[in-house]
Amino acid sequence: MRKWLMALLYVAGVILVFIYRNEILGWLREDHNLLLSIGAATLLAFFPVIPYKAVIALFGYAYGSVAGAAICWLATTIAAAVVYGIVKYIFQDRAGTYLASIPLLEKFSSAVQRRPFASIVLARLTPVIPQMAVNIYAGVSGLHFWSYLAATGLGKIPGILLYAFLGGQLFLHPKSAVIAILIYVAVIALAVWSLRPRRSLE
Repeated sequence: MRKWLMALLYVAGVILVFIYRNEILGWLREDHNLLLSIGAATLLAFFPVIPYKAVIALFGYAYGSVAGAAICWLATTIAAAVVYGIVKYIFQDRAGTYLASIPLLEKFSSAVQRRPFASIVLARLTPVIPQMAVNIYAGVSGLHFWSYLAATGLGKIPGILLYAFLGGQLFLHPKSAVIAILIYVAVIALAVWSLRPRRSLE
């Protein structure tokens, strides 16, 4: 009964956010109430009916790059923690079936077994890996919560900073935006290089 109730609440939340998506986005542009903005950013992270990169850019536009990034970082970290808990204690079996349908997670799974903290950081850095899938994976596999949360918070910083900066500065300083993108790509490349499998010297 509890699982069906949680599923019903989730579906209801998705429907409500989708119905009122234009009002939510309009409110974000005009209202700078911090607590309500954090709540809205968390809701949009938890119910991803709008691409979250666009949400981050919008917060960067509304609050400025640094403040917008801070709000979205806190919101997505909260959402990641909540999803982890829901999956671990309520939907673990069904979540495992969902993860099995994502081929991209096979290599990620083997990497987590070798270096869990670093692999979560890299997954958060990599834009092609579905972030909700990473949250679900952590709950299913039973990763240590605080280690997962710390890796999540660390790995989200570069991407959120980039999109918030683009939202706040893209049209004002396009050259700086290009530089920011290049720095982000360099950070990802460095992370991938540092986590590559080491060959034995023997």
